Amino acid sequence: DMFEYAVANHYWYNLVLDELPIWAMVGETRANASDPEGDHLVYVHKRFSIAYNGDRVIEVNLTNENPTPLALNSKLDFTYEVTWTQTDKKFSHRFNRYLDQDFFEHQIHWFSIFNSFMMVIFLVGLVGLILLRTLKSDYSKYSKQFDEEENIVDAPEDSGWKQVQGDAFRFPPYL
Repeated sequence: DMFEYAVANHYWYNLVLDELPIWAMVGETRANASDPEGDHLVYVHKRFSIAYNGDRVIEVNLTNENPTPLALNSKLDFTYEVTWTQTDKKFSHRFNRYLDQDFFEHQIHWFSIFNSFMMVIFLVGLVGLILLRTLKSDYSKYSKQFDEEENIVDAPEDSGWKQVQGDAFRFPPYL
């Protein structure tokens, strides 16, 4: 049941040999005319190919073989084999294989990046517009130079929170 779930959801597993990572799939699903979900197959044989230089492991490859169909209450016998091969690669260059750009085969989702960038520009513009409209009247009011002949009565009235700020931020009388 757990294997069937892992195969249906395309689970991978990770092994580490001498600090070198190895990835492989648990199994695969093959289409079947009688079953719409298909047959769930588990790889029961692992073939390790290990390249070494002197007493150092340089490269590890794993090949999955012998896909076996899953059946309820059936016993699976897992096997493996190891092949050792001599190589001339230096130990210091053993991770170059994992640093190669094609190794992970990631696709860049350009549409998502562009969409996120445009959303950020839109939101920054919206916040800027709101601030501009809010502060425009205050800026024009405070930047206006009053002539000495004008009375302070002609000055524009404060509105909104500016009227209540003295009451909202005063200390309580009985502290």
